[in-house]
Amino acid sequence: PIARVESVMQVMTHLFIYICIGLMVFGTSFMLLFSNIFAAPIKRMSKAAKRMSELDFDVKIPVTSNDEIGELGNSMNEMSEKLEQTISELKAANIELQRDIAERRKIDDMRKEFLSHVSHELKTPIALIQGYAEGLKDDMCDDKESRDFYTDVIIDESHKMNTMVKSVDDNLGNYRIPEAARALQEF
Repeated sequence: PIARVESVMQVMTHLFIYICIGLMVFGTSFMLLFSNIFAAPIKRMSKAAKRMSELDFDVKIPVTSNDEIGELGNSMNEMSEKLEQTISELKAANIELQRDIAERRKIDDMRKEFLSHVSHELKTPIALIQGYAEGLKDDMCDDKESRDFYTDVIIDESHKMNTMVKSVDDNLGNYRIPEAARALQEF
């Protein structure tokens, strides 16, 4: 009888070992299957997040559940849309800013050119006034006719300068530099 009990015990031990091995294989397979089922959405989100980090906002995460993973997918899709919209707005603002900068540079160049013209146009009357005034001071005119001529030139040139300055003043008050430059060139 003991031999028989030992034989049954040995069969039961082998059976127990085989059952344990079978359960481990089944459990491992079951665990791998379910871990892949749970990890697949996270892997998809990870790939989508990587593409978003490379500024590819066309990627959308397919949401198939209403659990936390689904909420995270929806949040990432919403974030992608908002980032795409914000970047698009920033690009548009950047283009407009570049246009504004170009316009300001153009205006600055026009101002420089205008001031150059003003300076040039004022030099001639000032030189004439200075020359005729020095001539009067040095008594280069012996007769009244010459003195009157010198004085008339000084008065005429000062009127021209006054008219020019008023024209520039009027046009600058309205910020119309091109018109002021044209008015200046008329002199």
